[in-house]
Amino acid sequence: MNIRILSDGKQGHLNQSLGLAQALIAKAGGAVETVDLQGLSLLGKIRKVVSGSDTPQPDLFISAGHATHIPLICARHHFKTRAVLCMKPTLPCTFFDLCLIPRHDLRPGRDYTDTGIFPTHGALHPMRPDPSIPKDITLILIGGPSKDFDWDDEAMLNQLSDISINTPGNIVLTTSRRTPTGFAEKIQTAVPEITVVPVEETQPGWVARHLAHASATWVSQDSVSMVYEAMGAGAPVGVLAVPRRHGNRKSRILSGLEMLEKEGLGTGYRDWKKQGFRLAAPGAPLLEADRAADYILTRFFPQLHAL
Repeated sequence: MNIRILSDGKQGHLNQSLGLAQALIAKAGGAVETVDLQGLSLLGKIRKVVSGSDTPQPDLFISAGHATHIPLICARHHFKTRAVLCMKPTLPCTFFDLCLIPRHDLRPGRDYTDTGIFPTHGALHPMRPDPSIPKDITLILIGGPSKDFDWDDEAMLNQLSDISINTPGNIVLTTSRRTPTGFAEKIQTAVPEITVVPVEETQPGWVARHLAHASATWVSQDSVSMVYEAMGAGAPVGVLAVPRRHGNRKSRILSGLEMLEKEGLGTGYRDWKKQGFRLAAPGAPLLEADRAADYILTRFFPQLHAL
């Protein structure tokens, strides 16, 4: 199976596509090629995609990110092949063979069987549990203000202090590019027991490597893709509270996170305190890329799924 990923250069989008591509290759064999479209005009993106080699003939194109919509459609028609989008599109889903859409972005209660939509539990990711790696840290991943969430330095520092006091062993924290300037230094002053590694000091793959070593992971609510990635690592996951930006109006993202907590896949900070500072034991890791890959192979490539 020959897969081409169309990348807009955003790591979160690429991780979703890679997660699906790797799951497909693990089940059906083949190779993955990434086509980098970052920095190109729309016409430049289209030219790069359709001028790509047809040897070997691509069986499937995958992408995520609004900037890849039109190039993905053009690739589908030019190579007469399948195209899968890992998000809710701004264009009709009928323009693609399949859209993998987080269920919090869909109408609740609707049956999407035999449609061009495959509902997922959040964003896809390439994370997999690795029991051979020692679990020797507690990992904390914090984000920052976003369109759905605001930020409160003091409230976050209080949560981090509680985790530090009630968690044995080494605690390692990293920030994101959205983390407010100077907040990493505030953590180092207020909670010196936590080892802080600012995002600027990390290399590609840092989060995945540390997730593999984590006996537990905490993620701030705003970093929703990291919540789902942490749930794929197989360790207990805690969710740090951050203020809503729109007052009492609940965002679809927050509703999706609350759904996961109700299903026992994660533990909110307040519930962690009520439960005697214990995170809920994880069940099966959240490997939505595997479930999506099985569906794609069964629906579009039954001859490969039988191998």
